[in-house]
Amino acid sequence: MFEEMLQRTDEVKRDGVTFIGLLNACGHGGFVDEGRHYYEMMIREFGIEPQIEHYGCLIDLLCRVGRIEEAMQVVEGMRIPPDEVV
Repeated sequence: MFEEMLQRTDEVKRDGVTFIGLLNACGHGGFVDEGRHYYEMMIREFGIEPQIEHYGCLIDLLCRVGRIEEAMQVVEGMRIPPDEVV
């Protein structure tokens, strides 16, 4: 669905909430590489600054597949303080 949204440049707004849903779906589907790609796309192509929810989704995505060290690197590199969920 997101790839379709990319084709419809004027019709569909992509914002932070869009990426929360996308990252969450990647996490539940086990699509780690795709989730990382979309996370980077969110920042670089759409200029969306990650919020605590985005970080949480990314960390969850990594932890679900056992990439704990990588998840810890994300936590340590966050631009905002982690909350109790993170």
